[in-house]
Amino acid sequence: MWFCAHAIFYFKLLNSEQKSFLIHENVYLVFASDTCAATTVAKEIAKEYEDTGEEGNLELNEEKAAFLFAGIRKVISVETHPGSDRANELSGLEVTYSVYEVDTLEEVLKLTRGEMVDVLYRE
Repeated sequence: MWFCAHAIFYFKLLNSEQKSFLIHENVYLVFASDTCAATTVAKEIAKEYEDTGEEGNLELNEEKAAFLFAGIRKVISVETHPGSDRANELSGLEVTYSVYEVDTLEEVLKLTRGEMVDVLYRE
């Protein structure tokens, strides 16, 4: 079965206080047997895109930062045509994304759990 998995990432400044947290919600196309398996696969995919800032290359507003995976917000099954022989090829493909901003790390985690949070929609 095909699923869309919504992965939440956030930027964490490494050397200074944060007034807000920039969030990316990346949506991955995942092929799995059920929702639980799709969530596991999505977590593995998302972890590969995490950047802990150890290399020192990532910056946000000219400050050293990390791009961290917070969790999977939701997994939705999608309708497909039977007989797709390209499942392994397409699984893990990022199909869309959104960029938000919230005030606290707790709000990042609430968003990840699917709870109500006020966000500033950036993109």
